[in-house]
Amino acid sequence: MNKKRILLLLSILIIPVLLMVGCGDSSSPTTPAVTTPANTTEPAGSTTPAQTQPTTTPQAEEKGTVKLIYVQWACAEAETHIAEAVLEDLGYDVEKEVVSAGPMWTAVAKGDADAFTTAWLPYTHESYWEKYKDDVEVLGTLFDNAKLGLVVPSYVTINSITELNDHKDKFGSRIVGIEPGAGLMIHTEENTIPTYGLEDWNFIESSEAAMIAELTRAVEKQEWIVVTGWAPHWKFFKWDLKILEDPELTLGGAEEIQIIARKGFKEDMPEAANMLSNMKLTDSQLGEVMYKINVDGMDPAEAAREWVNNNQDIVQGWVS
Repeated sequence: MNKKRILLLLSILIIPVLLMVGCGDSSSPTTPAVTTPANTTEPAGSTTPAQTQPTTTPQAEEKGTVKLIYVQWACAEAETHIAEAVLEDLGYDVEKEVVSAGPMWTAVAKGDADAFTTAWLPYTHESYWEKYKDDVEVLGTLFDNAKLGLVVPSYVTINSITELNDHKDKFGSRIVGIEPGAGLMIHTEENTIPTYGLEDWNFIESSEAAMIAELTRAVEKQEWIVVTGWAPHWKFFKWDLKILEDPELTLGGAEEIQIIARKGFKEDMPEAANMLSNMKLTDSQLGEVMYKINVDGMDPAEAAREWVNNNQDIVQGWVS
């Protein structure tokens, strides 16, 4: 084979190789092309992984968490769960904690909780108010005709605390109370009992649930019983009861149920604070929710949610 034929053969072999090298993407020679399999159909409007935006933070997380604290009293339980339902509708997360009265005030005063709906003022929680008034804020008045008293069934034929000693035997010399440390218990022991000469009566410390159990048993048997009580409370919807007259006002007159918040809550969560400031309930409205929880056995959150959903005309007045 002569030199001309050898050169021609080499040219034929080399030129295709050079053409292949010249068609490559010199800007990213090692990056493979991304292809969609022929049998894959992407939904309209979808994006590739590189184009996907971060998930939007839920509204509740943006607005934060409101921590409500309350005592396991029927009115406080109903109020708190109603507040929770409305705050959730506004986009807040809500945490709840059940404590006794003293720790409830302390937690809000120290900023460990945001608010509570059950400050009975000016009388029942007077000692707590005097201790913590510089560390808390009053947001508003939830209920304006609250009352404390010694309560008896209506079939009991007395109408005043002054008559108790005349019927000591029928009552078994017993006054059935609730939790020690409650303002009602403190004022009954320190004011009512000595004022009306009831020192030799057995003043029983228990709980709201235990008091209700005693009252239930007595009413079923038509027995005479006297308990520490307050209104608003569902027991007045279930039974025919009366608050004994207290001519010396040892348990105070009409009171307000006020909503108390920690210092700075209005600035931190103005929308939540505004709603709580405007929250108002009547005896029948609050009694409806308490009755569903304590008589019908409905879950507190479910009862509150049902009431909120069915009373949007009232609720909208709180959030406007």
